[in-house]
Amino acid sequence: MTKMNFHIVVIFVISVLLGGCNVEKYLPKEQDLYKGAAISSGKVKIPGNIRDELEGTLGPKSNSNIFGMYPKLAIYNSMDHTKEPKGFIGKMKKKYAEAPVLLSQVAIEDNKKRLANILFARGYLQPEVKHSVRTKDRKATITYELNPGQRYTIRNLFYPDDTTVISHMIRKDSINTKITRGRYFDFDMLKDERDRIDNHLKDSGFYFFIPEYLIYKADSLHQGTTDLYLSYVKEMPDNAKHQWLIKSVSIYGNYTLEKDSIIRKQEGKKTREFVVVDKQERYRDDLYKRTVLIREGQLYNKSLQNLTIERLMNLQNFRFVRSVYFPDTSGKKELASHIFLTPAKKRSMRFEISGESKSNNFLGTALSIKYKNLNLFRGAEILEATIGGGYDFQVGGKQQNASAYSVNGDVSLFVPKLLPVFTINTRKNPVVPRTFFSLGAEYIRRPEQYTLRSLKFATGYYWKLGKSIEHNLRVLQINSISPSDITPYFDSILNQDPTLKASFEKQLVVGPRYQFIYNTTHRANRRFNYIADLQVGSSGNLLTRLLPADVDTPGAKQIGGVPVSQFLRGQADLRGYLHLSEKLTWVNRLIIGGVYSYGNSVIAPYNEQFAIGGSSSIRAFRLRTLGPGSYYSPEAVFQANEAGEFKLEMNSEWRYHVWKYLNLAVFADAGNIWYFKDAPGKPGSGINGVFSEMAMGGGIGVRLDFSIMALRFDLSFPLRKPWYPEGERWVLDEFNFGNKTWRNDNMILNIGIGYPF
Repeated sequence: MTKMNFHIVVIFVISVLLGGCNVEKYLPKEQDLYKGAAISSGKVKIPGNIRDELEGTLGPKSNSNIFGMYPKLAIYNSMDHTKEPKGFIGKMKKKYAEAPVLLSQVAIEDNKKRLANILFARGYLQPEVKHSVRTKDRKATITYELNPGQRYTIRNLFYPDDTTVISHMIRKDSINTKITRGRYFDFDMLKDERDRIDNHLKDSGFYFFIPEYLIYKADSLHQGTTDLYLSYVKEMPDNAKHQWLIKSVSIYGNYTLEKDSIIRKQEGKKTREFVVVDKQERYRDDLYKRTVLIREGQLYNKSLQNLTIERLMNLQNFRFVRSVYFPDTSGKKELASHIFLTPAKKRSMRFEISGESKSNNFLGTALSIKYKNLNLFRGAEILEATIGGGYDFQVGGKQQNASAYSVNGDVSLFVPKLLPVFTINTRKNPVVPRTFFSLGAEYIRRPEQYTLRSLKFATGYYWKLGKSIEHNLRVLQINSISPSDITPYFDSILNQDPTLKASFEKQLVVGPRYQFIYNTTHRANRRFNYIADLQVGSSGNLLTRLLPADVDTPGAKQIGGVPVSQFLRGQADLRGYLHLSEKLTWVNRLIIGGVYSYGNSVIAPYNEQFAIGGSSSIRAFRLRTLGPGSYYSPEAVFQANEAGEFKLEMNSEWRYHVWKYLNLAVFADAGNIWYFKDAPGKPGSGINGVFSEMAMGGGIGVRLDFSIMALRFDLSFPLRKPWYPEGERWVLDEFNFGNKTWRNDNMILNIGIGYPF
């Protein structure tokens, strides 16, 4: 900072200190500073939500003050207002200065009207509002004195009693009304009911109807109760009173706004259900039959219109989908439906490179090329192909495996129908059921340890029920795991850990998987939302019954000389999101999982077992260094190979939105993994006491959330170590943040992309 700027800052601070309290001398003559307003309702208790609404409508906002001082007003008073300041002073004025808010600027009568209107809207049908002004030392406060009177409740609700179709539909649907006897009279309730009736009528053919055509009249002559009469406004046009039929459905399969007039003049091809306007015939007709729910001859239905748009957009083949209705020019109550589809770019390729800091003292780089082909067979099929690789190298710790690299590739095909052809009722679902096929391969090389090759194939179905329920069924999943080039060093690790050795053998995983997800997070403005993710799977169940036992290995079932793994696996992942305020959210997660091996398998394959720790789990412990159970050895921690057959994990996190992109978090994690019985060479690894052997950690987090990506930094430390003797596992007494050795041994900075859960 230059000497001149320093002097400016000093003068600025002194002026604030001198003028922070004595603000009245800068006020215009015969003007008072407005300090704010208060609301008084005497002995009548007004509910908190209504009082907040009343206080929120009062304006203007008074000058901000701290302990009776007005720093922003003082900054304003310290400036020369005869000319526009520039440079540092100009910036300070724009950012921090605040002009005085005067009593004369307060529209008191307007405030009183707004207060009375709010009271009336919340059921106080005979409100009175008065005010008083208190002035001291040229500072004025306004008190609005409310006499709300009695709050009225609903006694009866009467519907139109004429014989028109629209009135009959309204009366018939009245069983679904939320306006019931005894509820408080409330404008928002009436508005919601009007919207509900509008949606029902729109789904029953009344295309031109809008909520504003309905009006409620209240009879408040009864003491504390009111009768409501629903009627139509006089200005309601005739076309809003009638139901409208769909005369025709035209689908423009290759529409662009630039060629709108040309495309609209093209002749279409008539199918049984639609008229398809697309000279290139970009999409097969059967695709429209599965996705478009609007049909000739049916009544207009707004829900089916919206659902059709959702289904078409969820095909991921269209950039834009627009649905327009035109009334018949002959005077008939018929509509011509036009659906305009703008295809997305057919082929795309994306190149991605990333770097990450991992929780096992490794830095990693990853490179991938992703290719996507839309509408492969003219049925909105999606072909995705990815080829990538990565390289990890060690930057700290005592691990012996100093580097690793991998190469992987996979090809997936998604078909928006069920193959072989069969049907399930998905009419009300926003996503058309899909059949998927996936083929992948991966090569992992750790020169100091091993080489691992794996081939994967899966096929199955994905479908939704409504917006909340998802099903993912892998009818067949095959995974061939083939380790090789095992070094003497890693062989010595395997010989010391028979369980790890058994899980690291060459084997074949063959079996189905099923996933059920119930997700309510799409619900806007809900205080509590949750996700339930349930998964079950197996390997070798049916297949091994058809295979003969290998002669050399009694009882073992093999395919091509490779043993078939046999296990049952299940996991439940439950998450809850409680929005305590606009900025504060409390998030919790519970994970329970188990894998049971039998028949061919002494233990499930390594990648089918459960791991714990790391940046999205128990963040105070590095990945695969915790457990199983109360087992612990320094070598195992450095090798980071631990896994288990049973997992229990609980996470709790308070998330606070500070600024546009900045979020803070305070979190606690607990959990562990176990074997169902003690593994050889690992005393304490079996399930002996689940809750007594829980590890626990806590910490604070900083998240930079840019919507398209969230960068996360979580600093954590252990609170409970399960390998300590019973009764001594809480380690709060070990905390020593000033000690470098303690920090190095206990504090972990987790860096991740996205939220942990």
